[in-house]
Amino acid sequence: MTFFDGPPHAEELVAGQLGVNIDVFRQIKDHYRKAKGNIPCRILADICQDIQKSGYIGRLDDSAERLETTRNTVQRWRTRFADNGLLQRHNNNGRYSVDPRVGILMDKDGKVVRPSSDGQLFKF
Repeated sequence: MTFFDGPPHAEELVAGQLGVNIDVFRQIKDHYRKAKGNIPCRILADICQDIQKSGYIGRLDDSAERLETTRNTVQRWRTRFADNGLLQRHNNNGRYSVDPRVGILMDKDGKVVRPSSDGQLFKF
């Protein structure tokens, strides 16, 4: 993981590396300083580290288990982050991706991982 003061730059990352905007974490820590156990920063850090090959973030249950908290807490913060522009909603069905101003993941070929519906979404 590489930290940037401001939005991450893809050209400064190598294959398989994650770039994160550390200023966002500082702002969240200051703004939600009364939150129990600094849970907002922990959830956002888990989200950034859980970007999948499809570009979406991982399952809600997995995140709650890693953070040792409830599904409701993780979902509440995901929704709040999406409302504030840190996450992007897809199809309003619970699928989120990290906004490129917050975090960028490079795949093993050195390309930026972006959300794509490569057959992983259920369709009728």
